[in-house]
Amino acid sequence: MADPGKKLHSDHAADDIRADELVKLTQREVGKDGDRLRDIPVTNRNYWRFRGEDRRPLPRGIKWAAAGLVVIFIGGFAVSYFLIKQEVAATISSRLGTLQAGVADLQNLDPRSAATKFSSLNAPSSAEGVWNSLVSLFAGSSAAVRSVADLTNQLTNLSQNMANIENDAFGFFSGNGSSTLAADLASTRDTLAALDADTNQLSGAASYFGSASPISGQSYLALKTQVEGAESFLNAFVPWLSDTSTTHHILVLFQNPSEMRPGGGFLGSYADVSISGGTISNIAFHDIADVDAAFRQKIVPPVPLQLEETAWRPADANWFLDFPTSASETIRLFERSGLYAGNVSGTASGTATSFDGVVAVTPQVVSDLLSVTGPITLPGATAHSASTTFTADNLVVQIQKIVQAGQARSGGGNATYPKAVLAQLYPALFRQLASSTDAQKQQILGLALNWISNRDVMFYFNDPAFETFANAYGATGDVYQFPQNFNGDYLAIANADINSDKSELYMAQDVNYTASIGSDGTLTDSLIIKRTHNGNQSPYWWYRTTNQDYMQVFVPPGSTLDNESGGIIKNVPAPINYARNGYSTDPFLLAIASTTQQNFSYPKITTHMESGKQVFAVWSRTYAGAASTLSLNYSHDLFMTPAAGVEYQFVFERPSGATGDYHIEVDAPLGYVFAENNLASFTYESTSTPGRLMFTLTLQKI
Repeated sequence: MADPGKKLHSDHAADDIRADELVKLTQREVGKDGDRLRDIPVTNRNYWRFRGEDRRPLPRGIKWAAAGLVVIFIGGFAVSYFLIKQEVAATISSRLGTLQAGVADLQNLDPRSAATKFSSLNAPSSAEGVWNSLVSLFAGSSAAVRSVADLTNQLTNLSQNMANIENDAFGFFSGNGSSTLAADLASTRDTLAALDADTNQLSGAASYFGSASPISGQSYLALKTQVEGAESFLNAFVPWLSDTSTTHHILVLFQNPSEMRPGGGFLGSYADVSISGGTISNIAFHDIADVDAAFRQKIVPPVPLQLEETAWRPADANWFLDFPTSASETIRLFERSGLYAGNVSGTASGTATSFDGVVAVTPQVVSDLLSVTGPITLPGATAHSASTTFTADNLVVQIQKIVQAGQARSGGGNATYPKAVLAQLYPALFRQLASSTDAQKQQILGLALNWISNRDVMFYFNDPAFETFANAYGATGDVYQFPQNFNGDYLAIANADINSDKSELYMAQDVNYTASIGSDGTLTDSLIIKRTHNGNQSPYWWYRTTNQDYMQVFVPPGSTLDNESGGIIKNVPAPINYARNGYSTDPFLLAIASTTQQNFSYPKITTHMESGKQVFAVWSRTYAGAASTLSLNYSHDLFMTPAAGVEYQFVFERPSGATGDYHIEVDAPLGYVFAENNLASFTYESTSTPGRLMFTLTLQKI
């Protein structure tokens, strides 16, 4: 009998075993060839043959066709995926442009315009529909679209929150006890928390698009920083504002630019604003003489002020260009006055008052509000006195007339009752503002941004979270701090009128500043300050008095004075023997006094250090109808010598309430121009510079 094993392996392939051949095997043969059967491969076709069925394989052409369809499907899906991804990227890019425009509206305090932009983003796009249908295949792939949609919803909520706050603000500041400001701020805090979460999602979605992301990293970081800053502030501010167990006090200082000080106008009057349970519970208006009269501390005043004051007092505490320093000093002196210390007999309260913060306001703020409301007329103090009409143009003069009339009636003393006009003007003004139209409210919000930029309103808070938030928006009036390796120049001019009555209101100050960059890396500055006294045009004597000005010019440390002209020598003898009379020294004033030096080459000039700046101090005198000119030439070494691509930064700061015409010129070294204008000279001219002006210039080889 033939060997069946040989037959199986010779006639057919190893995986092609015929069932009829297996049937012919005898039990003996099976036993004999059992080991050989173990070698039969286990395949689908052999399985069906053992069952007596025979399924023929698909033709090879059909197999290739099926494989081709799979390839086409996968390739088509990949192309569709890519195209949809590109469409979604374009959609998100377009939406982010609208989002950013809406966010800019919020930053500009225009929530209504922002809401309009956000609402235009609510309709889903065709790309979103297709994209969302692929979510089941690609988990997380729609995060970009969803995060933008969520962000839009939260920003819409934020714009509504801001609109509510805008409506509440006038009621709050008018002392309306029904104000819902605290509740709206709490709602805003919650919205910001949701926004913070959405910006985190947006960051993850942005990374999904890789280097071609339509989501700008800078825009994302700016939005996230603003959201986190506002959220941190509200987390501290909402409980503070809503606190019913404690009455918080804010010191509002009304600065008088008719008598300048380095920190702003003289503090002629102020208000103690009490806040409790989310509302203003009381506003107490005072003449600065009230707190001065109860101040018993014996502190040596700054040397220039010793011409008119024997002791350091709260009224003069805004002596420092840096407003946080002036404000903290003002709080310290106020709290040590018997009016608020609570330890002097005859005071209003036996409980000490502590102040949580300071808000300094210039008359420009009230004038701007009067430009919105229109004139306000107040009745006379008595039945026989005339009424007074206040307009945007006559506010300062009218108040000063009332003050001078009151002092005349009191025999030249410090009459406090004329300042009661503020107690009448404030509620009358806010009654008018409470009925403002939406357009007027938006106008006021726009003015508020100008007040902050121009330092017509400055804030200081003891709470670091509050102060950080205000500082982020440039509202603290702080002096610019040099970064490491600062390469450029700095200038600030602070005036202090001493024994000049109110003549500063009629002083016109023209500032001409030229900085020349030398090829050796030396910056040479020429500063010419012309002061013109127009008080002779006023019918009031207090504006016609001779102007006596103590001027401080803040420049970079290490500056060398090369020339001076126009100043006067002013000797200020101490009015008393301070050591013998037990006077103490103020730490801020001591820091200045300890660095003060006389310049022997130019005896009209003294130098000292303040706020990290070198200060040239000089006196000037200007008669009514005349002008005086001060000229300073100085120089200092720059951090980097001139070369193509080197950047120089120039910073100019203006004190609160200061006015003038400013002409600034920067000259490039020989062989260079500035990339910003392709000229060898850069100029800036303005009659209304912001509180801090900064610009950067880049050298470029001719």
